[in-house]
Amino acid sequence: MYLITGKQEAYQNFSVKSQAETIISIRWSSDGSSLAKAVEISPLYSTASGNVPRAFAHAPQEESHIKERAMMSDARASKHTSAAASSAPLSISSTNVLPFLDISPDALVIVNPAGTIVMVNRQTEAVFGYARTELLEQQLELLLPQRLRAVHIAHREQYFSSPHTRPMGIGLKLVGRRKDGTEFPVEISLNPLLLDGALHVIGAIRDMTAQRIAEHEHLQQLEQIRLQAELINLAHDAILVRDPVSRVTSWNRGAEELYGWTVQEAQGRITHSLLKTRFPSSYADVDEHLEHEGQWEGELTHTRRDGSSVIVESRQMLVRDEEGQPIAILEINRDITERRHLEQAEQVVHAETVARLAFLQQVLDALPSGVYLVYGPDARLLLANRAAASVWGAEWQADQPMLEFLKSNGIEITDAQGSPFPPSKFATLRAVQGGETVLQQQELIRRPGGSSLPVLVNAVVLPAQRRWSGPLPETEQQLPAREAVALVMHQDVTALKEAEYLKDEFVGIVAHELRTPLAALKGFADMLLVQTARGRGLALAEWQQEALEEIELATTRLVKLTEELLDVTRLQAGRLHLQRTPTNMVPLAQRVVTLLQQTTTRHQLEVHKTQPELLADIDPGRIEQVLTNLIGNAIKYSPQGGPVTITIWEESAARLVGISVQDKGIGIPRRQHAQMFGRFMRADNAQAWGISGTGLGLYICRELVERHGGLLWFESEEDAGSTFFVTLPLVSARHGDHEVSS
Repeated sequence: MYLITGKQEAYQNFSVKSQAETIISIRWSSDGSSLAKAVEISPLYSTASGNVPRAFAHAPQEESHIKERAMMSDARASKHTSAAASSAPLSISSTNVLPFLDISPDALVIVNPAGTIVMVNRQTEAVFGYARTELLEQQLELLLPQRLRAVHIAHREQYFSSPHTRPMGIGLKLVGRRKDGTEFPVEISLNPLLLDGALHVIGAIRDMTAQRIAEHEHLQQLEQIRLQAELINLAHDAILVRDPVSRVTSWNRGAEELYGWTVQEAQGRITHSLLKTRFPSSYADVDEHLEHEGQWEGELTHTRRDGSSVIVESRQMLVRDEEGQPIAILEINRDITERRHLEQAEQVVHAETVARLAFLQQVLDALPSGVYLVYGPDARLLLANRAAASVWGAEWQADQPMLEFLKSNGIEITDAQGSPFPPSKFATLRAVQGGETVLQQQELIRRPGGSSLPVLVNAVVLPAQRRWSGPLPETEQQLPAREAVALVMHQDVTALKEAEYLKDEFVGIVAHELRTPLAALKGFADMLLVQTARGRGLALAEWQQEALEEIELATTRLVKLTEELLDVTRLQAGRLHLQRTPTNMVPLAQRVVTLLQQTTTRHQLEVHKTQPELLADIDPGRIEQVLTNLIGNAIKYSPQGGPVTITIWEESAARLVGISVQDKGIGIPRRQHAQMFGRFMRADNAQAWGISGTGLGLYICRELVERHGGLLWFESEEDAGSTFFVTLPLVSARHGDHEVSS
């Protein structure tokens, strides 16, 4: 037995012949690749015993050996290729060479020119999954994927025609095939050799799976770093990295755009010197906070390259190494200069607004009437003056819905006569729910203490605002978009009501006292005209006839005036009683039209109906009075004549009958629309045309319609005519169950 010795290396025992012979010595370089080296073995004898031979291994002369990596992992292997190509193939013996092959960490395969595997090492079994006996005498292509075998045979034959040491498939992705059919990446280096005098090739095969995975992960990391760098450059914020002494080591594009210095100009500069940083307290405080907390946030003021100042929102983080020593500071600065300027301007505007609102609050508190702002469909309180609490007799809390406030304090709202008033008719709710401007609506507030307060309510819809703020309430109110806001004013009319009551009493007494003499005067005038027309008594002169007709006309007007005055007093006193009965509105309207058509030849009265029968639960006499007034006004206020159209229809969904009276007369000025239903109210253009009237008709009509549970309103344009609309509730049951009045 002989022992091969080498430089600081121990080799496995093996047997040699007495003569010198050359074998393959396998060792590994510092990078882990295997090297094949020709070693000459010479038998020597120990001088101590004289009979113990030991082998001494030595390398042949320099330049005579073959040095080649079994696995080529980089391009430096190409330097060895040309030198090895000129060397003669290594000659070895197959006797006892297998143990040396097993030393290699790579798979070693020896094939003959026919491509037959003649020898493999133990690592080949581990890499490919075959037993050694399964590989011997098999074609080398067994270790390749099926798709590559035909091509490889041609390459193998070409290599054997000119064998030399070289890596296989430079620049290509080589793959091997295991016994289970799986494929894996490999690197292969080829070396020609003479095995027992015959030309063979030894291939060193390394499984590159782990390396490829590591390379892929490395590439992914590099790509992630590249993307992060791109993202940092795409950021509008200034992102910079500085070392522990505040020298700039990284400066992104956002920093260049914000401050004006390029990365080359900023690199290595001290940041607080370069940017002339103004700290909220001091640099030392910020540095101390970073040291203890690891991060710092706050506002800094920097100076740009052009000398202008910029306010930044700065976030800084201290980065430490594994030993806890500071190595860098990451700083992100966002330009908030414009935001700060806007905030300062907003603060100024807010202060001015608060001052104005405070002044407005003082003005509102000085008013004797209750004034408040409400918003939303449920009329939540936004702002109220001091007098509002005295009007209600209770404190209305901010943001409290109106109906909730009324219920919690036992407050009731009725009409002027004290009759129940549905919430939908409250002036305040009509404004915020329907967007309606309500002027001079009379309401009666029954307060918690039992007292009643007559008020005149005006509710005006304001343009919706996103924000309302003021000293009352103290907290700022935020309004959702598109919510209606209304300004409401309650005017205490107790004194006016008392004066009105006295006036109505006086008017009622006067009207009542006038009825008797007017009836006698009208009766005698009518009797003279009738008796003279029948030929009884002396014939009247023409001027006497005209005088009597004028007396009769004047007394008729006076009788109508007294009736209107009495109706007004009855309405105000709540003594007007309705005699309701199911009534067909169609013949009722036709009868009124027929009577009034006889009073004019310059007007054409027409009735349009959708159905022959529309039953309403009404007082026929009072509704006839309403229609007579409305159609009579259409005739009277169309002094130049023209059509007067009366339309009757059914609103099935709302269970209402609708009536409209349209004329092409002088119309009503828009500025007076809100006052037209007041007492003794007449349009200015009517007086200009010399058209007489008392101004009580529309007031009485609206009161009568509303007492029937209906509505009366109009649309009018000056010099273009007017259209008055009336809606009345239909009879709920079928008319066959009632006695119908026509």
